[in-house]
Amino acid sequence: MLNITKTSKRTENCNFSKRTDSITTYSTTGSVQLAGDSIWGYAGPNTVKVDSITVIESVYADEPADTYTLVNVAHNTTWDIYTDSAFESAISKTVGFPVQFTEQGMQENNYASLESA
Repeated sequence: MLNITKTSKRTENCNFSKRTDSITTYSTTGSVQLAGDSIWGYAGPNTVKVDSITVIESVYADEPADTYTLVNVAHNTTWDIYTDSAFESAISKTVGFPVQFTEQGMQENNYASLESA
């Protein structure tokens, strides 16, 4: 189970792309019990510690306005937890909205890239 211990927020504007980013970082304690259903043959521990979750909501000022939400997760294992359904579910529950993994090439050891579903 994950618990949020600290929340920090900031806003950044990009005039070039006419975009405003609202960035919220949650420091967390706890871990996620994996489902073990990763298609990449993950062979590490069944439990993954999550240190922080950063939610970046980008609002583009084009007509009509468009929003994209990226969710970055700092964890203590390898990238091949990619596609584990319990990981997605635990992060969704913690941030309060459904998320899904982004593409495989965006995953790294100790880092998971997800987006709003």
